[in-house]
Amino acid sequence: MASFRNRTRDEISSASLITELIPIHTPTKQPHSGSESWCCAFSPDESYFAWSSGNCVVTLIPWTFCKHTLFKYRQVTVPFTPGVGILVDSKHQVEDCFGCQTISVNTGLSIRSVAFGLSSLNYGLQTSPPFWSRLSSSKDLVLATGHINGRIRVWDVLTGKLILELMDHSDMVSFLTFSPVGNLVLVSASYDGSLKVWDLHEDGNMFQTLKMNKKPIYSCCWSPDAKTLVSVGMSKLVYVWDMKSLKVKFKLEGHQHDIVACAFSPDGCLIASASWDTRLILWDSHNGNMLKSFGHLHPSPHRIFAGGDNGTWIRDISFSSDGAHIATVADDGYVRFWDITSEDNPEAVAAIEDSLCCTYAPSGRILAVGSKQGSVKFLKAPACLKSLLYLTRIKIRRSVSAEDVKKLHIPQSLVDYLLYKEL
Repeated sequence: MASFRNRTRDEISSASLITELIPIHTPTKQPHSGSESWCCAFSPDESYFAWSSGNCVVTLIPWTFCKHTLFKYRQVTVPFTPGVGILVDSKHQVEDCFGCQTISVNTGLSIRSVAFGLSSLNYGLQTSPPFWSRLSSSKDLVLATGHINGRIRVWDVLTGKLILELMDHSDMVSFLTFSPVGNLVLVSASYDGSLKVWDLHEDGNMFQTLKMNKKPIYSCCWSPDAKTLVSVGMSKLVYVWDMKSLKVKFKLEGHQHDIVACAFSPDGCLIASASWDTRLILWDSHNGNMLKSFGHLHPSPHRIFAGGDNGTWIRDISFSSDGAHIATVADDGYVRFWDITSEDNPEAVAAIEDSLCCTYAPSGRILAVGSKQGSVKFLKAPACLKSLLYLTRIKIRRSVSAEDVKKLHIPQSLVDYLLYKEL
């Protein structure tokens, strides 16, 4: 049962549902094992959207081409033709969307994670072509899928063909994330207790293994400059890695149960972590200080009981592109949109049962939410008009480190603001 700190549900704004995509290969409305949408992702350039639509299928939609048409309908059935491999020339079964090609790929294995990799053609100013032959077909965009048997498969987004299979994990691949700097370096998190770093520019070479506490790892995320990695799992600690030295910089303490999701703010200054203790915690990525705690159950579970099932386990989180909001999905049937400056109550909520994952579109105000039924819903996130001071901080901190901020010849109050000593 949802609870809020000092307001009733009716006193909080509602986020509106735009549309729902329903895969035709999961006709039943009752969730069953294997039909879940465990993960969804937008490509960094927002040209494609992909989600694990259940029954070993990953579906890709050319987002820039069809999003305006899809949003005319409250529900859209996404077609599917049985078979393993590429399924091209499927069309949305709605008028005005004819010609919008949806690629459905039956991977043959249950999917637990997906990630888009976008390569910069001039990354590192290489003198030779940066692509080995099997990646040359898609030029700059690939999709990776992580599976329950520990394998990772890399697909050509333009054709849906399998171009690479990575095998080194011994258990389920729970999360995948590509480096944001365009070098096609992939980090995978697994229930085998390891994080593995792969270079797709070197034939998928696995060149580094990182370990937390030998227990399952649930999620990980890069900082925007790719210098830092955060990982969380079956532990009460948030691990923050220096990716140059491959050493742990911080172990952030504050949660009382397993931590299931993490995310960096767009400027890299903040780390958000979500736990089954019903709390979302915001940390300073520079010094590891806890800044705010956003509760999903009131009163919060007592420390003695926080490690048990409480009906409000948080499943996933996502930072908005302007860094002003964090979205969370929880077992109590609500999607919450939090303003990072206020931990009292969410700015907006939406009732969605059995939600498992969420992700913001890179351009802002759309949130995709996957569910146990295999469908994905799109919500209109709350608009936020931030001050010029706030926008300036985001812009400055994208390129100026905390150490360099301290050297600026500006008033101390502005230094403190740039260092997030006040949100």
